[in-house]
Amino acid sequence: MIKRVLIAEDDRETREMLTRLTEMKGYDVTSVTNGVDLLSVAADIQFDVIITDLMMPDLDGASAIEIMKLEGNATPVIAVTGLNTEAIGLIEDKFASVFRKPINISDLFRCVESLME
Repeated sequence: MIKRVLIAEDDRETREMLTRLTEMKGYDVTSVTNGVDLLSVAADIQFDVIITDLMMPDLDGASAIEIMKLEGNATPVIAVTGLNTEAIGLIEDKFASVFRKPINISDLFRCVESLME
């Protein structure tokens, strides 16, 4: 069965790169540009993993994930961010893993694969 990944990233280049690489790994990918769309899509489709940027327009990734979890969605979430280490420390317990940009793609996909098991 094909695994599904939701990518929420407002930066077009990063979103397209993550989408392309995730599809190359054989996953079915849906991508959105903000936290509002993340919530909408995650309410309608069951994903195996969500990868989200933390700083996005309309609704940031951390807030979207908090709302999603309050609604009972337990999909594992990986955060990607440009935030500094101190800021990450304040929210990292909400995520399966947090990756700082620039993202080490090999480490990211090792994490995705471990969450798929």
